[in-house]
Amino acid sequence: MRLNEIETRLKAIIEEGKAEDANLDELTVERDALLEERKGIMDSVEKRKALLDTVVNLKDAEIIKEFKEERQTMDKVINRESAEYRAAWLKDLQGLKLNETEQRDYTSAVSSSGGAIPTSTSEALFAKMVTLAPMLSEITLLRVAGNVNFSAEGVRNPALQHTENVAITASTDTLVKVSLTGYEFSKLLYISKTVQTMSINAFEGWLVDMIAEDIAVAIENAIINGDGSSAPKGIEKAATWSTASNLVELTGTFVLTYAKVLSMIAKLPARYDSNAKFLASKAMVYQGLANVVDTTGKPLLVNDAVGPYPFKVLGYPVIVSDKVAAQTLYLGDYKKVVGNLAQDVTVERDASAGFASNSIAYRGGAIFDCNIALADAFVKLTVNTY
Repeated sequence: MRLNEIETRLKAIIEEGKAEDANLDELTVERDALLEERKGIMDSVEKRKALLDTVVNLKDAEIIKEFKEERQTMDKVINRESAEYRAAWLKDLQGLKLNETEQRDYTSAVSSSGGAIPTSTSEALFAKMVTLAPMLSEITLLRVAGNVNFSAEGVRNPALQHTENVAITASTDTLVKVSLTGYEFSKLLYISKTVQTMSINAFEGWLVDMIAEDIAVAIENAIINGDGSSAPKGIEKAATWSTASNLVELTGTFVLTYAKVLSMIAKLPARYDSNAKFLASKAMVYQGLANVVDTTGKPLLVNDAVGPYPFKVLGYPVIVSDKVAAQTLYLGDYKKVVGNLAQDVTVERDASAGFASNSIAYRGGAIFDCNIALADAFVKLTVNTY
């Protein structure tokens, strides 16, 4: 595959990877194979140059011209997706001096991408965030720079039987507009200058683990508990909770029972059933739901060894999050929460901040906002005791 074909496919892989249902493992394998192939082409070009340099009286100008054109093509493919740029970017972030080739690759890519985080590192950070904060993959997540307006289906009236020769009146279907801005989520950490002794891969792994985890946890908390006041609006603030419509409340010494779980499910409109899931803390799962049995004595909570979720209750998957209040249980269609990661995780370095302690400061940050599209897509249950 020639360089321009490789470049075209690499760009296509980036776009495919943005899809929610993308197979990231397969795309990663394909990307690495393409990068390896491109490196082989570049190495071949370097060997050809070395050979030409040894020919003192070479008069065939066309060969030199062809080499120069091929070298220019080679230089153009150094960008955010390049393995060379990734290595140079991470080495620079460690505070290590780049050699001549690395500096050329880094400078070439910076001129076109503004020093942005390498694509592979960015993807690793996002994948780690989704693993640690599963609600990121449950909501409708956009990755659009800047403010964004999102329209969701609101009131949808049924079709009506038409009477012949009578004018058809348009139904009053509505759209709900969700406006998202952006709020900064940051993590600052210090590490000894021994970070400079790490290999490139080890340093990237450390960076992903340390920064992605804390930012992901903060964003998941916003998705669940955000109050919407100069902050994202989360599920807890999705609606005004009322026992008449969307709340089951167990007061005093009343404990969670089969009947109360059924009452909760009954409050969720049927149109949300196909995508509805329970959302609970680990305490609610093991101390609350695990103790509930149906009228035949069969446990309500069952393990799901083959599905993507660890448990199910009456057929509904159960999502477990530490950010849910211990004695609270939600049921709903979380795709009706719309979020936007306006800026993927960025990483910056400051060696002067830790001068006295011989350490380096690293700051990771992301810009995120979320809001509720349809408030009736959620119901809630609370208890005082299990």
